[in-house]
Amino acid sequence: MDDHQFNRLLAHFGFSREGYHRVRKGVKKRLRRHMQALGCQDLTCYLAAIEALPRERSECLRRLSVPISRIMRDGAFWETLSARILPDLVDRFGNPLQVLSAGCACGEEVYSLAISARSAPLASGTDQCMLHILATDRNPACLARAQEGIYPRSSFRELDPERRTRHFIPLRGGRRYRIRPELQAHITWLCCEIDRLPLRAAFHLLLLRNSILTYLKRSGQSAVLAPIIGHLRPGGVLVVGHRERLPAAVPGLVPRFGLPYVYVRTSG
Repeated sequence: MDDHQFNRLLAHFGFSREGYHRVRKGVKKRLRRHMQALGCQDLTCYLAAIEALPRERSECLRRLSVPISRIMRDGAFWETLSARILPDLVDRFGNPLQVLSAGCACGEEVYSLAISARSAPLASGTDQCMLHILATDRNPACLARAQEGIYPRSSFRELDPERRTRHFIPLRGGRRYRIRPELQAHITWLCCEIDRLPLRAAFHLLLLRNSILTYLKRSGQSAVLAPIIGHLRPGGVLVVGHRERLPAAVPGLVPRFGLPYVYVRTSG
């Protein structure tokens, strides 16, 4: 698969070429293997195959996913989450908070949430911040790794050694680390598309970072975002990637907490 074919495939799904700029080489390699497995020599054959077989279409989308992350990635956000966002939500809604991590990949974001809740400074007399987290991803292999909760040393660049020791168990002489079992409590894992949640839950906090707004064309973002944001209750907080911004056509959300990628839903 050359760049021209890759760009045609992205256009087929309404994905952004710019979003894949840094990762296209690895993604194309995964797609080539899928084409070979289906016996397709060109993109026309491949498109016909994946549209005729829903399972293979899902497999193609899985290979277009980019599950790259680290524990506590984008440190400024996690500091603000722990120091300001979680205390504010608990003060307004009480415990436990219902949280959605959409497109959670291999679980680094989910466990970063759990770690942040442990250090949130709540009002005097209030118990520790409690989160009930729903973590979703379209890739079952990523979810399996997330549930296992084991990561290499390279996943901890943004986490200081003291907190790593506190929240993770070293394996193989410290080359890999396993999340402590108590941080895996109250997490539900669900394999599904971001915009097709099979439930009507209303969340206090919704994380939609480095997914739709990075990889989907701007023209198609509002339509995909609408059902997702519908799961956020009024007064709830939406977080996107630190380089992402919502399209102007998305109403009822205003920036908050001094970060341009953190929004509060103002309307029902």
